[in-house]
Order: sequence, then C-alpha cells, then structure tokens
Amino acid sequence: MLLSGLSPTSGHKILLTSRSGQLGGMELRLADIAGLLAKGGHIPLLGLSPFPGRDLWLDRVLTENPTFSRFEFDPPPFFEEWAWRRRNLALARTFWVPKLRHAGIGLAHIFYAWTFEGGTRLWLCHKAGIPSVLSIHNAFPNVQLTPWHERLTRESFVSIRGLYAVSQSALDHFISIYGAYLRDKTATQVIPNAVDVSRFIPSPDIRHQTRFELSIPQNAKVIGSIGRIDEQKEPFHVLKVFECLWRCRQDIFLLFCGQGPLEAMVRAEVASKPWGDRVRFLGFRKDVDRVFPALDVHLLLSRQEGFGTSTVEAMACGIPVVATNVPGTRDILSGCKAGRLVAYKDIEGAAVLVNVFLDSFEMQFATGQIARQIAVNHYSKEMWARRIERFYSEVSNLR
Repeated sequence: MLLSGLSPTSGHKILLTSRSGQLGGMELRLADIAGLLAKGGHIPLLGLSPFPGRDLWLDRVLTENPTFSRFEFDPPPFFEEWAWRRRNLALARTFWVPKLRHAGIGLAHIFYAWTFEGGTRLWLCHKAGIPSVLSIHNAFPNVQLTPWHERLTRESFVSIRGLYAVSQSALDHFISIYGAYLRDKTATQVIPNAVDVSRFIPSPDIRHQTRFELSIPQNAKVIGSIGRIDEQKEPFHVLKVFECLWRCRQDIFLLFCGQGPLEAMVRAEVASKPWGDRVRFLGFRKDVDRVFPALDVHLLLSRQEGFGTSTVEAMACGIPVVATNVPGTRDILSGCKAGRLVAYKDIEGAAVLVNVFLDSFEMQFATGQIARQIAVNHYSKEMWARRIERFYSEVSNLR
C-alpha cells in the first residue's frame, strides 16, 4: 500500500504544498498525486499558496475528490524574499509551527517551482517535526546561497527523506545548488511528468471539429503554442517566428492556448500586425486534448523548462514539436525523432524547422507516428503512477 511504511496503518494526513504565482502543470501534478495518496487510504491536505484563479480551481478539485482537504498554508516568506526576512521568520515560527504540529500531519510533500520557492515551507515543517519529500519542477539557474539561506537549508534538509525531479536536468541543477546539504541516504530519483495517452490521441475527427469551431480552414497550416503566456515561454519569440513564416506563406494560423501575465501585451502586439486575424487566443482550456490534434506543429520556445509537459502532450497526439534546446525540453527530444531542437533565441532557425514540417506532410506524419510511440512507451500515466508509488514506498522506509 502506498506509504504503508510510515506505520502499520493507513490514513495518514499528507500535506501537499507549493508556492507559485499561477495555475500550471505543477499544480495539476499535485492534484494527481493527491489522487494516488487517497487511493492508498491516506488523507491529502492541499496547501497551495494563493494565486489568481486558485480558489475556483481548488474548489472544483475538492468537489470532485471529497477525500481531499484544504489546508490554508501561506506563511510569510522568510526564505524566498529578502526584505523583512527576520520579521517574517519570527511571525511564521510563532504561528505556523504550532499549527503544523497540531494538524497531525505524517509527511509533507513540498513542490519546488523555482530555486527558493519552498524553503519557508520546508523549514517550518522541519521545526514542527514533520518529515518531508521534495519534487523539483524546473531546472533552476545556479545561484550562490547567502549565509542566511545556508543556515536555514542546513537545518531543514535533515528532515528530507527523498526527492525527485521531473527531468535529469532539473535534478542536476537542484543538486548543483543544494547537494552539499542533503544527507547521504536521501533518496533521489527522476520521475518525468505523465500524459494520459488514452485521452491525448491523434484524431482526424477532432482536428476537423476544432478547426471548424475556430473558423480555421481545413487545409490551412496551424502552429500551436500551448502553455502559460509568460516570460519563461517567450511568446514574443513565437510571434517573431510566425512573422518570419508569414513573409513566405499566407496559409498559416497561430493558436495560443493558455493564460498568463503577458497575455494583454501579446494581444496588443498581435492586433498591430497585418496577420493579426490569423492568431487565436483560446485561454485556459481543460480540453486541451482537443486543441493539439488541430495543429500541424507545436512550437515551444521557452528559455528553460523543468520537463515540458505540453511537448509530450503534442507527441501523444502525433504532432511534431519544434522547441528550444534548453534543459527539460532537451531531456525529452534529444536523441529521438519526435521533433527538432533549435538554439534559444534563434528565430530564423525555428522558422526554418517549422516550415520544413509545414511543407512536407510525409515528414510531419512520420515524425508524429514516432512521437506518439515514444509518448506511449515512456510517459503514460500508468508508468508515472508506478514510479510515484515506488518513490513513496522507498522514502517511507527511510529514517
């Protein structure tokens, strides 16, 4: 049974907590893990920091999963933010350590979205006597810890039973920063994110229906950028690639599927272009599995990725991917024939690679078939669930 090593009985409260600014793949994985824990007889406590749209999404998750519980956990950040750190630490210690102790939590799973985004929660759980596991969801840039961060890290890392990262790059980057503070017996693994390959499928019918709904001709060439519209995803680079393509062909359309802080600026930029009517903004959609089949190419020009779930979702739908050669994405596409990698900021190079697929249906189809097979063989939800269960089983036996 999942986490049976914690004690002879099930029914432990497991705190799943993160600090992030928006709804994304990490939060969706948090809900997936809560589901696995609930199936194992445990009580998942969802402790996500506030962000726009959190309550609406969280209410839906809790309604669909009555065994989940909400745990409001938003301590003043003394690890992530420098200003007022001593004051914040005193306040957090005074209020949150007793509250965590009284909550009866058996284990905390802390989701790291960025370099420091989790340190406050980890330290507080440590002080409350709660063992922790970490999951690393991005390839963090290397930084030098300050004496303040070193002290807190050295204290809190003794409570870590194990950690996993969503890619080898993400794990390597994390270890380069924090490896010196991990205990020798800390379990470390790579567990890639998963895709529901029974839901994300190649489908000519869905392709036709979605294009019809979006007023896109069936014979048009469609490029998709699926993901948050923020700095990490470089949406303005996507527009530059589309503009390069527009100079040589006018049979193309561009789809943005996602939300983010740059959306208004991207919309304004699109409105100023002669090809603005060829761009569709779909917002956040739960049925993104109906968007991918409408594409000819998925374009991901991120400056970095932890894993790149949208890349695998496109692959599962048989859609070739053109993406930047950065950590996370490189872990998926390097050495395989599911798409093409291009140097970060190489706009013309990306446009050339996209155009190769648009010009050759045979190459597009063959690449899509390979991509689908890789997704099924390596990134299915069943395989992910087995890996997560093995990880929890291993860490539950560590002390």
